Amino acid sequence: MAFLQVNLYSKTLNMDTKIWVIMPQTMQGIGLPGSEGQEEYSVLWLLHGRSDDCSIWMRRTSIERYAAPLGLMVVMPEVSYSRYMNMAYGPRYYDYVAEELPEFCGQLFPKMSRKRQKNYIAGLSMGGGGAMWIGLHNPDKFGTICMLSTGGVVPLEGLWRQKSGSDQSYRKCNEDVYGVSDSDSLKGTEYDILKLIQDTAKRETVLPRVYHAMGTEDIRYPVAMKIKETFQQIPGNPYQYEYHEGPGSHEWIFWDHWIEEFLKTLPLKGGQGNGVSS
Repeated sequence: MAFLQVNLYSKTLNMDTKIWVIMPQTMQGIGLPGSEGQEEYSVLWLLHGRSDDCSIWMRRTSIERYAAPLGLMVVMPEVSYSRYMNMAYGPRYYDYVAEELPEFCGQLFPKMSRKRQKNYIAGLSMGGGGAMWIGLHNPDKFGTICMLSTGGVVPLEGLWRQKSGSDQSYRKCNEDVYGVSDSDSLKGTEYDILKLIQDTAKRETVLPRVYHAMGTEDIRYPVAMKIKETFQQIPGNPYQYEYHEGPGSHEWIFWDHWIEEFLKTLPLKGGQGNGVSS
């Protein structure tokens, strides 16, 4: 695998930013299988959490080792604490990640696939909510969504936030992102993740598959139960929704395990391949 640190100027953000990228490569001779001969690379858009940046997945997990035998390209952007939204008082990070960045990467990496069934979006915590937000708004671009340990989503933040001991910092974040301090007051609006799940299922004929995992000791566990309930109430399971849980709190040992488990479900060489809708 090749590892690239890319600095770029974003017209959408009106500032410099950076991405970290893992690229498939031929056999390195150190136990990592190669990807020689691939015409195009499937892509995992891998999103960080609220307190992190584009480096965190490489620093805290074995994502490069997991992606190598699959011939999978991994793109890790940086979005501050934006929740992957067009912020009320801040940059338009949704437009950047959903629109500008794929176009930029497509030009920079000509072997990157643009087919929806070969593009997957995943994230942890804030990044899990971001993966849902971007993936459900762009079912024509992403074949699969992976959501790990999500908590800070409308209208479910109040189920756990006060228990975290940092309520005030979340209120400031909400003011910047949504323009209000209490994100749960936005229930029923365009920001409501449960409404988005239901509305997208009604509106779209082709939907992404959704993979969801949560730690049983995570204080955000009640959020997972509400999201799970919403998906499971939709007749026919049009999202091919699957929920997983296991021991763990809001921690990297949990995310390292479950990102590997998620990758095993993708229709790639070396994966078990549950498949995605085309």
